[in-house]
Amino acid sequence: MKLDERRKTYSIPPTPYQPAAKNVLVYRLPSEERTAGGLYVPQEHQTKKSRGVLIAAGLSALDVLADHLIEVGDIVWFGHYAGRDAEVKRDAGSDAIRMVQIKVEDILGSEDTLDRLADYDIQRIAEDCEHFGKHIYVKKTAKRKAA
Repeated sequence: MKLDERRKTYSIPPTPYQPAAKNVLVYRLPSEERTAGGLYVPQEHQTKKSRGVLIAAGLSALDVLADHLIEVGDIVWFGHYAGRDAEVKRDAGSDAIRMVQIKVEDILGSEDTLDRLADYDIQRIAEDCEHFGKHIYVKKTAKRKAA
């Protein structure tokens, strides 16, 4: 599972709680400690990243995310001032591990969706349907080779 791999890569602690409704829980990726030229950036001058790993989502949020081909475990982008930061874990002598709870509408996109789009076609819903004008994703069917 993608979330388990990302937990190992970024040392993400277990999910502290299940968000409700349209809320999602995101582990904010750590700021860069060095510049491209190799200089160290003091902690007070490091800026918070506006991207992180989607850890958990409320039931209503899962519906919205599915419509946009975003899944739990994806690296998502969100507004810089979106949501509320919450301290999840603090070890002695190290920085606190923080997560941010945001509304699903504040997610701007996902890096992993680009890979998924290769397997889907985007189709417009027919005029006679109640959701006319909306677009849906339809999984491409595998083409069989003639024997």
